[in-house]
Amino acid sequence: MPDPPSNSPIDLRAHIRYDKYHRISAEKSYKNYEKLCETMGNEAISIEEYESLYNQYIEEDERELPDIRGCILSDVINGKTAEKSLDDLCDAFKYQKIDKEDHDYWYNRFDSGHRFTRVTFSDFPEDVLAEIVEKCDIISYLNLRNVSYGLRAIADQLPPPCTHIEFDITVFGCPDVFVDGTLIVDSELDVLTKKNSSLQMEAIEIGVLEPLLRNPKLRLKDFEFYSKSGSWLEGAFLYTDAVIKLLNSLDHKFHVKNCAIGVKKPKNLMDILRCFKPGTLERMEIIDGFTLLHIYEIAKLDQWKQAKHLELRLYGDGMPPMEHFLHFSTIEMRSGSISLTDIVNLCDSVSKWTNFEHIQIENYTRLDKEEIKRVLNLQPTASPEVYTIPNSNLFFQFLLNRFGMGSFKIYRN
Repeated sequence: MPDPPSNSPIDLRAHIRYDKYHRISAEKSYKNYEKLCETMGNEAISIEEYESLYNQYIEEDERELPDIRGCILSDVINGKTAEKSLDDLCDAFKYQKIDKEDHDYWYNRFDSGHRFTRVTFSDFPEDVLAEIVEKCDIISYLNLRNVSYGLRAIADQLPPPCTHIEFDITVFGCPDVFVDGTLIVDSELDVLTKKNSSLQMEAIEIGVLEPLLRNPKLRLKDFEFYSKSGSWLEGAFLYTDAVIKLLNSLDHKFHVKNCAIGVKKPKNLMDILRCFKPGTLERMEIIDGFTLLHIYEIAKLDQWKQAKHLELRLYGDGMPPMEHFLHFSTIEMRSGSISLTDIVNLCDSVSKWTNFEHIQIENYTRLDKEEIKRVLNLQPTASPEVYTIPNSNLFFQFLLNRFGMGSFKIYRN
């Protein structure tokens, strides 16, 4: 049996089966075929070849839905209405589902004088494409990229429609990733149900996020990375290393306005900070990975020097050298234990900060309020627990933290 010609402008199997539905002979079907070829500017095969294919195809059972665009074009050429064309096609290919919107698109296109070339996303102006991408949620955007390589290339030239990325390594060492609050893959559930191993989940989620992070037009409001306490399994460390490796492999530093980081190793903390574009990072929240031993290394980073707001959890007693914090406008810090000497030195430091707004210390040990008031010569105000510091425009406020211990805040009027 002959094969259909590879250069045929239409699907001959669909055309012949459609003519069979209309009880059209091979000779008349060939004339319809010649009209189609003439309309499209293609050369027709010989009538002998066509009759051989005709006899072959009219004996075949229905298979998957063929390309029926040639049938629609034939209906347009023969003056058939869109409604009649759709009804006939549904009857002729009754075991297949024909989409009305798709049919109407091609009917109207052929009726307007156009042919098979479908309008693609690349035909749209860039501002229209940008508006389409902006209206996508993250799942729609990721699905959009998977439609075709061409559409992926177009989407990757536009800013991804997301502002918040969170990596969260659970207590089981499983990596979860949220984009704009949407859980991309529930890795913990997949691992517990044996659907995927933790390493497979790492590859899946890194693969999903890589095009977002590699896009130089990505602009994040928030970037968070947490390795929860107790996530001591090997997968947790492997996943942390995999994310940092991905961040370090970027050919650019990406824009992040606010970051929150909780990792086990100071080196991991610094590796992540280095990936942010200096000058774009305004607020830093460091939950873990910061030690007083590494303050001198961290303080050398431009990302640290140019940030304006800091939330910091310290482990151990005492205050870090405050000369490394003078550029921050606001600081919120948790500390193990602060001495009276630390508090006196802190008040002296903040009085010299030009851009200082406030510093709040959450202390895990109880403060001797009366001794602090005496040493600092604090003067009461009309507000309870709020005092002025003499010879300055600073206020000192005693606070109660969640543990019922003493905490305090120093702020500028």
